[in-house]
Amino acid sequence: MMRRIINLIANHIHFVISPPLKGGARDGIVLVLFFSVFIGIPAQTDTTILINNTKVEIVIPEKLKKGTILVLPGWNFPYNDVCLKSDFCKKALAEGFALVLPDMQKSIYHLKVYPQTRADWVKYHTVYWLTDTVIPYIQQEYGLLKENQCNFLFGISTGARGVVMLAIQNARLFKAGAALSGDYDPLQMPNDNLLKGYLGEYNLHADLWKTTYNLVYQANNINIPLFLAHGKDDKVVNPEQSALLFKALMKSNEKAKHQFNLVEKSGHDYVFWQSQYKAVFDFFTKCISKP
Repeated sequence: MMRRIINLIANHIHFVISPPLKGGARDGIVLVLFFSVFIGIPAQTDTTILINNTKVEIVIPEKLKKGTILVLPGWNFPYNDVCLKSDFCKKALAEGFALVLPDMQKSIYHLKVYPQTRADWVKYHTVYWLTDTVIPYIQQEYGLLKENQCNFLFGISTGARGVVMLAIQNARLFKAGAALSGDYDPLQMPNDNLLKGYLGEYNLHADLWKTTYNLVYQANNINIPLFLAHGKDDKVVNPEQSALLFKALMKSNEKAKHQFNLVEKSGHDYVFWQSQYKAVFDFFTKCISKP
């Protein structure tokens, strides 16, 4: 029996070294590990690749029925944190969604690094690493996240900011996004250490804080439906952040199919986030049938 198990596992492990994308979009080699997960969802394919020495996990269900979700982690969250600490990934796969989980580490989904950016944070990836490197590679090698497919964005905490940034930068690619417990208006948090670490002090770089990274200010550039949710007792990110964005979105287009859940007695944790997963998947499913 043990020999049969070993042989079965061996038949599902492959190492592939592939060439860089055309145009030099990716540096070095990519190490790809394929293996099938035989517990929970039969024949599920779980693939971990390295792009610019950064992990990106791709999980494809046995039956890909609904599309692909690009999952954006919070600041300094492990790329698969949402899978390990909640049943988001299990539920998404059961619904028929594929998942792409990039390791964003300490990124705030910034557009670029600046002279005033903390030296030890310069190495972390920008939102353009996703749009110009990760997504094209996934499209080319796995046939996912293509423009003619049903693609979605999901993020928690700082990852929710990433959802909105990508909705602005690459709206044609995504049908909808879900942003849980995110921060969107830097003007409401001028002493935030993450923003100061990347953008510099507000009084010295006010333009970045007021416009470039103010997603409430840029709400009229968001052209996909967004599902927003926030715990009313969130002590990490003020729930007013989501309320302000939702108000700006509806002011920009009152007919848009945005949704905002402000939940009583809920904080900034997986207990709250897990409570929203069903609503997120329902929101995505409704968007699939829309042009």
